[in-house]
Amino acid sequence: MKKIVWIILFILCAGCQQAGNEESSVTIKTEEFEAGSYTMRGIPGKVAFIDAPWIEGEVQKYMWHFWGSGEELDGPFKVTGTHMETGETVTVLETSEVAGPVNGADASLPSNMSLPESGDWRLETSLDGEAFGTILVNVKE
Repeated sequence: MKKIVWIILFILCAGCQQAGNEESSVTIKTEEFEAGSYTMRGIPGKVAFIDAPWIEGEVQKYMWHFWGSGEELDGPFKVTGTHMETGETVTVLETSEVAGPVNGADASLPSNMSLPESGDWRLETSLDGEAFGTILVNVKE
């Protein structure tokens, strides 16, 4: 059932993305997949973090993983979260650079993140000011 909900959210978000901008190269896709010995949430071969529960208002540790060329992965990394029901937008994470390879990824970044409200959120990532991918998460009360 959980996978069906994520698939429906993906289709809805992808449809909205395409309707607004036919030329968009930003990927909106959320999958659970294995990398190394960890379960990841994100976009295989692009950007993901080690999957951990999101709990309203609680800071949790997340390890980001990035795949791509050195040039593509160079520069500041930013995550902006948008609540899919209320439209509230918050800056979730900002850092000046990402670190080296880990778990089969080309780069990584340890982080502490939280979201202020339960519900479904869109995490929009950017590297060096360029959109890098969007990951969907569900925050529990």
